[in-house]
Amino acid sequence: MSVAAQALATARLQIEGTAEEKARLLAVERLSRMLGALDSKTSVLLRFNAIVVAALAYLVVIRGIDPFAQSNATLRAIGFFIGHASLVLSVLSCGFSFPVIDVEWDPREPSSIGHDSLERVGALVAQRTRLYAWAWRLAVAAGAGFAVLVALATIH
Repeated sequence: MSVAAQALATARLQIEGTAEEKARLLAVERLSRMLGALDSKTSVLLRFNAIVVAALAYLVVIRGIDPFAQSNATLRAIGFFIGHASLVLSVLSCGFSFPVIDVEWDPREPSSIGHDSLERVGALVAQRTRLYAWAWRLAVAAGAGFAVLVALATIH
């Protein structure tokens, strides 16, 4: 079914459908909006992670210059640990984010959406919400680690 035909079938259901068909259609539209919001939030989170990963990779891996070279061994070890841990957390956050933005839809006619289809899409929304929550937590931890690393280097 073409996109135009699917849009027309959806509009007909909104006008002429039974109460149950209209309820299923509203549920599908709500779940679709939720997936769209998750997709947008994840896109922003991935951009944040890209900045943190790039900055940390430059400091920790590529440049190879220890900002704590003139410090005592404890401060060097703390800086090394925080930098590498933040880099790993940010990369893990990206790993949790990628499945969230993998939005795929069943191109069936709206009138053929049954209870099982709604349950499947609802489970998909719940799963992607959990993945996004973990990606966000990991990104916050990575960003906080990067901020602490910068603060330590600045204060030192």
